[in-house]
Amino acid sequence: MSGADYAIVDGAQASAADRRRMAALLFSTSYLEYGSAANKLGIPCVDLQQRTNIEPFLAHLRVLVDGTRLAGFHVAARQSELAAIATGRPYRDEMQALDDAYEAFVGAHTRPDDFFVASLAIEPRDRGRGLFHRLFDDILARARAAGSPRVVLAVWDSNAALALYRNKGMRALARFDTAWPLFFDRLWLLALPLADSPATRAFRELTQGAPA
Repeated sequence: MSGADYAIVDGAQASAADRRRMAALLFSTSYLEYGSAANKLGIPCVDLQQRTNIEPFLAHLRVLVDGTRLAGFHVAARQSELAAIATGRPYRDEMQALDDAYEAFVGAHTRPDDFFVASLAIEPRDRGRGLFHRLFDDILARARAAGSPRVVLAVWDSNAALALYRNKGMRALARFDTAWPLFFDRLWLLALPLADSPATRAFRELTQGAPA
């Protein structure tokens, strides 16, 4: 089956089962399972992620489907829109300092009109069919429609998707090292300018020679 057989629909059309599966898929792209364990709400890890990182973001969630079967999804919107969504602080207390450091890091290197990709994941059985490109093209189209000057996202150094994003032309804005003592991994903040504006040209000059 080729990527042409898949469609992208709004998150509001996702079933309860698909929402739960998307929450589970988040664990394959991050260290959220570690943060979810022994959470302050005392609920299962997948339930916590569904409650925290899926349900509040349905208006900004897009689902990749094969007929009625979930194949992948992404959550993306202007940074100001995502920042306005309150999800609480459900993780255990030991995660608080890391959460605060990450939020400060993102805040220092992004702008309210940036189109921020909060998550992107594809079902293992659907990988290798060009679906990453379908989802990324959808993100670019939505970012341009929103009038955002650039797409921004964070990706772990150990994640194979880092090479895919860099092949799309995304370049490093900054590196988050605070999580190294816990995960032995570093988080890259990447950006892709969308228009040939003075700000875009300045960005290219600034990041010229950045790790590819």
